[in-house]
Amino acid sequence: MLTRNRWSYGLVWGLVTLAAASGTQLLSTTRFFQLLSLKAYDANFVLRGKRPTSNVVLVVADDKALNTFSELQAFWHPYYAQAIRGAELGGAKVVAMDIAFGIPVEKWAPGNDAILADAVASARVPVVIGLVPGLLAKQKDWPIPVNMIASALGLFGYSNLTVDSDDFVRRQELLEAPASGAQAAIPLARSFSLKIAEKFLDQAAVLEDGQLRLNGKVIRGEADRQILINFAGPAGTFPRISLADFVAATKAGRTQQLKDWVAGKIVMIGLDSYDDRFPTPFYTGFQGLKWTTAGVEVHANTLNTILTGQYIVPAPSWLRLFALLAIAFATFGAATLLRTSWAVPSGIAILASALAASHLVFRAGFDLSASDLAVCWLLTLLVSVIYRYVTAEQRRDHFRRAVTVFVGKRVARTLDDSSTITLSGTRQFVTILFTDIRGFTSFCEDKDPTLVVDLLNEYMQQMVSIIIRHGGHVNKFLGDGILAIFSDEEGAELGRHPLRAVRCAVEMVTAPSRFQTGAGLHSGLAVIGNVGSQDKMEYTVLGDTVNVASRMESLNKEHNTRLLMSRATQVFVEDEIEVTRLGAAAVKGQSEPIEIYTVSSLLSGTLSNVPLQRDQDAWV
Repeated sequence: MLTRNRWSYGLVWGLVTLAAASGTQLLSTTRFFQLLSLKAYDANFVLRGKRPTSNVVLVVADDKALNTFSELQAFWHPYYAQAIRGAELGGAKVVAMDIAFGIPVEKWAPGNDAILADAVASARVPVVIGLVPGLLAKQKDWPIPVNMIASALGLFGYSNLTVDSDDFVRRQELLEAPASGAQAAIPLARSFSLKIAEKFLDQAAVLEDGQLRLNGKVIRGEADRQILINFAGPAGTFPRISLADFVAATKAGRTQQLKDWVAGKIVMIGLDSYDDRFPTPFYTGFQGLKWTTAGVEVHANTLNTILTGQYIVPAPSWLRLFALLAIAFATFGAATLLRTSWAVPSGIAILASALAASHLVFRAGFDLSASDLAVCWLLTLLVSVIYRYVTAEQRRDHFRRAVTVFVGKRVARTLDDSSTITLSGTRQFVTILFTDIRGFTSFCEDKDPTLVVDLLNEYMQQMVSIIIRHGGHVNKFLGDGILAIFSDEEGAELGRHPLRAVRCAVEMVTAPSRFQTGAGLHSGLAVIGNVGSQDKMEYTVLGDTVNVASRMESLNKEHNTRLLMSRATQVFVEDEIEVTRLGAAAVKGQSEPIEIYTVSSLLSGTLSNVPLQRDQDAWV
């Protein structure tokens, strides 16, 4: 039985583990849990904090530049040209302009388009121009010199940012989709950040066997030629210089200052305005302009990810499945095997450990969704609570049945109502019934012990059922004898327990059986309750009433009868059962002899005058 129970529990444990892991994987495909997973992913950046950067400097058109330059921002071409010149003087390796030039401005600011185009074309360092692919289609109608120069020199990259479903920027497409047919030979357009990296490393990225390689190393990313951006930090992480200060240093010829700023670095020129800022993982719980990052710094983070090779990739499917199974397995075990006082902190510890492990895996460059682990933990916990409740109810029912079997229904009901077990007793008016098997000792002498036990159990089952049917409580077995208590049970007519006891005794001594039964009854006050100690106690009945009832049963041998009762019991039944007085008998502990009676029909051998009322409800 124990082995079967263990197998059953193990089977449930395994099924719950598999179901929780499968349920989590199914839920992870829904929009709500996908968004939850994205926020959990973002939390890893917040916990990790900022990382140092070294190769990129931002020159931004910020509020200071807006207050310094009087022209409309659309006509800042000369300032951008001077910034390119300043980066060249400072020894920058690459200049990148994250500014979209959508229309020519020659009509309103003659010479501006040419100034910027000449600066890009004549610069001794590569100047990468960020283009919006949609604007390229309009080049025939609106030819823009700087865009045409960048396209001709292979110095452009598309600057579109890849935005997730919640409008956060977490990933970036690096390469356009490969074409087919005659278009397959045309070089694939690069993203702004990938083009900058190519120029900085003086190496072209190649797509081989579905893998994008740069400088001999694989760019580890997601599907569709995307990478997860390993953000170095929130806005302001990369060193930044106002465009106004950079232009001023260039005009003043402060070459050393320019070198201190940008020597050997990539200079990214871009806007820092409200319409070019985006939410990133470092701002998962806030909204507003203050909590967003300028587009040029988002590109800088993408570029930094490529240059450092510190990629983040989705965790392998086997690792994700293993993590889900492990947390489900551990959670179910802790929730169902441990006591409640230990199960709760253990469950919390399992969740905390799983989340910590998820973060450590993130630091190692893998995205193992903490939200999926938490959902799996929660699903397992809910099932565990249900399982624990159901099995606890089953154990409680089993315990009740066990208590009922060993101490009787009355005690079990009392314990269930009070929820306590105490050493206490009450004095009650009861009728005590003693029964005994005649000649049982001699019967057992030449019998096989197994047979004796089987026969005795069969007999006891028959006798106990009779007692219960008449509303009695079996207090204990005394070898081959029984001590039963009859009292005013809840719902019963007061003072009727002597009549029920006598009827019960008559049925017991006359029941068809291979044994002959003798019965003795006495009514009176007795103490009923738990006696013993907190370590071992017994529910019993104490007092002279018990002793007299036992003596009544013993006197059957002397009077050659099957049932004897005292005067104290007879007075309660004489109006309904015909009894015969047999005289008086001395009883140990009693100062006066006690009159004894038997049921008359038992003397004559008939039972027509003794209604047994076998219906269990008849005594209530």
